[in-house]
Order: sequence, then structure tokens, then C-alpha cells
Amino acid sequence: MAAWQAERRPFYDLAGPTSARAIVFIHGAAWTRAEWLAKMQTLADEFRALALDLPGHGARAAEPFRLDGAIHAVMEAIEQAGVGHTLLVGHSLGGYVAMAHAAAHPEQAAGLVLSGSSVDYRLLGLVSSLDASLSLSVVGERRILAMQEKTVRGTLPPELAEAQIAAGFSFGALPAVYRELARHDFRAMLRSYPGPTLILNGARDRPNRRGERKLLTACQHGRLAIIAGAGHACNLEQPDAFSAEVRAMAERLADPR
Repeated sequence: MAAWQAERRPFYDLAGPTSARAIVFIHGAAWTRAEWLAKMQTLADEFRALALDLPGHGARAAEPFRLDGAIHAVMEAIEQAGVGHTLLVGHSLGGYVAMAHAAAHPEQAAGLVLSGSSVDYRLLGLVSSLDASLSLSVVGERRILAMQEKTVRGTLPPELAEAQIAAGFSFGALPAVYRELARHDFRAMLRSYPGPTLILNGARDRPNRRGERKLLTACQHGRLAIIAGAGHACNLEQPDAFSAEVRAMAERLADPR
């Protein structure tokens, strides 16, 4: 990764040929755009790749997380980068933001890849928000951060792990994230989106596996793919398989035949 450099902007990174099909990567809750470093490196050979920070995270950590603010952040990054009609790739929270953005701005969304975003949080969101608030209060954000750093170092290659840790984590945003997820019907948003959608889950991600079929039925043009040997963070646990699925989806958009 040392020889590879992205174009750094205040709240997003950009790489790849300017005239190529664009892929916009949207990170999960508590993570930052650094979650997508490996995907940016792998896919920028063929595509214009953009990864952004959502409100409440990374460079935008001082902003409160709200879904409408997240939609605006995606729109702002797309417009500033001039990438136009894009494939939106979202992991966990990023998948829900991708659905909401595609419903609000279908003209910017050529397709969707939704990973770990099949749970209906209208049933769980408020409880999850309370759990997150309690954990932050009882355990403390510093101890939670230390546990996360240990997990990251035990899961990812050293260079990538240190890049994630250096970018930081935003656990303080979690209560607001879960409250927002509880307030919205994302399946209804997906039903309104006319473009192609790939639901991409890890084989061991049980909560999202339970909800994936209902999410698939909400797609006007949907497909389901499962990544073997992976849990919720399948984009990090099986990076080559994840990148291959995203590349295939982007190539199908670039060449509809």
C-alpha cells in the first residue's frame, strides 16, 4: 500500500482514471473512509473510486449523525468529485445510507451493493441505541476503543490494521446512528429505486442472513451473493472475494451486454 496514493480531500479520498465508471464507498458505523483503503487500492486500476466520511465520523466527527445529513454528504462528495452516475457500495450503516441516497437521488445511483445491511432496525434500533449509550457510559469509550484496536490488529494485515487505527473510530456516534436506523423503512426506500442491486453478505453474518431474503424481495432488480468464510465485516475478512463481486457489478454497469 505504501506506493499507492489517493487524492486526499477534506472528507473524501479519490483515485483511479477520471473517465472511468465511478464507485462510491460508504463506511459502517464507528468506522471511517479508511475502511475502504484496500478496496480503493484494488479497484482504482479500472474504476474511479471515492470513499467518504459520514457525519459523526472521521473528518466529520464534530457533526451530529442524521440520515438526511448522510444523504447530503454523499451527494456533496459526488458533486465535488464530478463522478456523476455511480455504483454505491455500502457496508452496514453505509448500506442503509446508500439505500436512502438512491431513493432520494436515483439520478446519481447507477447501482447498489449492500453488505451487512439487511436487518430491519425499526424492530431493534431503539434497543441498540440504549445498549450503545449504556456501553459508552459503563465501559467507557477509551476501553471500547482499545478492544476495537486489538480486534483490528488480530483480523487485518499489519499495514492495513495500522491505517484503520490511525484513522480512528467514532463510537460516540453509535446511539444516534441506531436511533436514525429505527426511524426509517429502508425496504420501502429500496422498493422505490429502479436500478440494479446486489445484496452481499458474509456467510456467518447471522442477523443479516435472516433478513436478506426480505431485502431481496424489495429490490426491483436484485441479486444475492454470499461470501464464504466471512462474518459481518466480509469486506475486510475476505477482501479479494468482496472486491471481485464489486468489480463484476461495476463492469456489468459499464457494459450492459
